[in-house]
Amino acid sequence: MSIQTIPRPEFDRLLPLNPALENMMVKQVEWFSSKSGHLLGAIAKGRGFSDWNYAILKRDREGDFRVRKVMGNFFNLKAARIDLLLSMAGIEVLGSASRRRSPLMWE
Repeated sequence: MSIQTIPRPEFDRLLPLNPALENMMVKQVEWFSSKSGHLLGAIAKGRGFSDWNYAILKRDREGDFRVRKVMGNFFNLKAARIDLLLSMAGIEVLGSASRRRSPLMWE
């Protein structure tokens, strides 16, 4: 899997101020990136007992990050991390498979 943990400053460098993400996530605790830098992920702790959540962002054709997936209601950090990593890996595999397809396949 080509997803790696990154420090917060690196995440902030790749994704400058994103108010929508900050509003969704109360206290971010872990940050992730694909090796290509086209996918970013963040895990946050909310206010409630089962309120661990995450967001995955993906670069669009213009190079801007867009929210690709948001999940919540995990009971702990480990469960949120496993789901995030599996989701990021799946998105990355689907993205690379679609890039390899011939444009004629869509017709």
